[in-house]
Amino acid sequence: MSTREPFGQSGRLLASVALLLALVGLLSWTGTAAIEPLESTYPDEADVTPDRESYIGDRIVLDGAVVETDPLVIATQSNGNGRFTVVRTADTLERSAGPLETGDRVTVFGTLEDASTLDAERTISTALWESLYMVVISFVGGCWVLARLIRGWRIDWDRYALVPRPTAPTNGGKSGVDSGRLQRDGTSADGSSEQHREQRDR
Repeated sequence: MSTREPFGQSGRLLASVALLLALVGLLSWTGTAAIEPLESTYPDEADVTPDRESYIGDRIVLDGAVVETDPLVIATQSNGNGRFTVVRTADTLERSAGPLETGDRVTVFGTLEDASTLDAERTISTALWESLYMVVISFVGGCWVLARLIRGWRIDWDRYALVPRPTAPTNGGKSGVDSGRLQRDGTSADGSSEQHREQRDR
């Protein structure tokens, strides 16, 4: 006996649209309510690197790779160009398991003192292996979830719903036969009739 859905396909479609609108609205609200300086709309390396003079005295956010550690120099471009010297790093460094090393990724929020010097107010470092570990774990986890979804679920196009896949019976599709159950000719599974069994019991 099949269960009838209380609102049918139209109710499911309306609920999906409402959830999608809620998701878009929450994402938009989160973007406008950011209070973290590293997550806000301060000028970044894409704006500052090609036009440094225009941002002198402004607060900016730079993301780059460490090319020197004493003093700290970061390169905002993958080819090693776009170098900035970061001062007051020791007072502002966060989330670092140890001293900075060449190749580490850092994000620095501060004031651009001149065309090549950034006075740091907040510095966050991420080792290269940490970024690689995060990407690999995320990829493996996503593949595992996708595989489980494909193996265990399918799309029912008639109902526009995601439904579990039918499981194959473990006994090849045949109903199991109990050893004590009678066969059609009146004998049990071991070949003896029910009548003979009663006589033995007596």
